[in-house]
Amino acid sequence: MYCRQLGLTAFVLLSACISIKAQTFAGADSLFAIKEYKSAKKIFDKLLSDTSSNSVEWNRLGFSNYSLGNYDEALKDYKKSEANNPPTGLQPILFSRMAMVYGVKGDKQNAVNYMDKAIKAGYFNFPDMDTLKAFSSVRGNDKFKILRNKAYVAAYPCSADTLRRQFDFWIGEWDAYVTGTKLLAGHSVIQPASGGCMILENWTSANALYDGKSMNFIDAATGKWQQVWVGAEGGTQHVFVNGMYYDGAMRFEFEQTNPQGKKQKGRFIFYNQGPNQVRQFNETSDDGGVTWTTVYDFTYIRKSKS
Repeated sequence: MYCRQLGLTAFVLLSACISIKAQTFAGADSLFAIKEYKSAKKIFDKLLSDTSSNSVEWNRLGFSNYSLGNYDEALKDYKKSEANNPPTGLQPILFSRMAMVYGVKGDKQNAVNYMDKAIKAGYFNFPDMDTLKAFSSVRGNDKFKILRNKAYVAAYPCSADTLRRQFDFWIGEWDAYVTGTKLLAGHSVIQPASGGCMILENWTSANALYDGKSMNFIDAATGKWQQVWVGAEGGTQHVFVNGMYYDGAMRFEFEQTNPQGKKQKGRFIFYNQGPNQVRQFNETSDDGGVTWTTVYDFTYIRKSKS
């Protein structure tokens, strides 16, 4: 109650409360949480001895020293944390921080070794590996690059799933023409999304005020591709199912009802015609697949990079 009544700044109030608590780990942790590393270090130093087995607090003292530029002290603290059975959740943090110290000190071998341990323990913060100054000395190292890619895959597992990469040939920026003509039908930007678990289509018609988007993903229930299209016309979304890539094309099926109320079956095919061309073909049948009528037939030409 006394601490709540003090008319002080947040930091002074916190310091006063810590003093009342006789400088406990709780007080040091509070200072650590607000990045007052110098004050936190003073308390950690008083409370931790060489025989202390508190791996969490050794880790926090290590990071406090690291943040203050005391790299040798930080490494000693981290090793104390490592030697005292750090909990599973702490391990990727601890090992990556040890890699950072080794990186700052120019010890590339240990920096790589501890990043390897961090990733095996569950570390996946690849943006830090890309940007932190501590890793600048090892960023060009071939083993570090491999570890960075492992961290990326750990964060985005779909990126390494070969089934989910089958439709990547459609990714890019395209001009779509009516097949066999120079008549421009529209423009499309196809993007990987959701960490590589989905492909997002962004369509804009060339000669009409019309656009739409589709989500393309693996249906967890069937293990096959599914496309859900929503266009600017409103109404019911279109769903294409049982997508499989074979014979050089992604092939979907669908069912719908024609304006006369009769059920139609359909085929929706994306032909992979090389790195710069995709043919998109949609057809329906009113007689169970005996005869087919083309709904549309577009050829996508990849836009050149200029």
